[in-house]
Amino acid sequence: MKTIFFDFGGTLDSNALPWRQNFYSIYKSEFKNLDEEKFAKAFFDSDDNLPLRHDLSKAGLEKTAELQVLDVFKYLKIKNMPAAKKITETFITNSRKHFESSKTILENLKSKGLKLGIISNFYGNLKTILAGENLLQYFDVVADSGQVGFIKPDREIFEWALKSANTTAQESAMVGDSAHRDMKGAANMGMPHFWLCGKNNKEEFKLSYPKAVILNNLAELPDKLL
Repeated sequence: MKTIFFDFGGTLDSNALPWRQNFYSIYKSEFKNLDEEKFAKAFFDSDDNLPLRHDLSKAGLEKTAELQVLDVFKYLKIKNMPAAKKITETFITNSRKHFESSKTILENLKSKGLKLGIISNFYGNLKTILAGENLLQYFDVVADSGQVGFIKPDREIFEWALKSANTTAQESAMVGDSAHRDMKGAANMGMPHFWLCGKNNKEEFKLSYPKAVILNNLAELPDKLL
């Protein structure tokens, strides 16, 4: 194996909590009666339109999270700037705690001579965020859907990443928390795949992806690669 590709949100910044679920748990601490379905509609409105509504070309993690939260507040018609600021800051603090543990793992893998990459459905500014969080140095390839023009699980974004890393699917592996995007995309490419499961149902997952290696947390990855 020559190259390991990672998902970003839900993989490097949390233990299998996608941004929507991650944010919702934080929102609930401020708005205990916030309905999850109603929040999901607001989140996806913000998520789908963030790069259309805002210039994200120079936006790091703090600005990206702030705009995401402000657009959700606008959709929900909430006027509470202190709460918006608190939610944004909590999300960033939690993410950075996970980044620190992720860095140790990335350093371990780099020391073994492996190439590392990211394949992420993102807004087009992932490299800016990685640079701002001192993570870009670990990655040889960053396939940001907002830049590449294709989203996981499409073959094209995986093919773009493999070509950029000068490797093949069989010599690589995909690590991510999303069964539909990360595991399905990798499986369709014939690429070994590692599922960061968090609290998700392992038995149900195994039926769909029997060849996947299951990780309870990212720290298990180096040993599982042996």
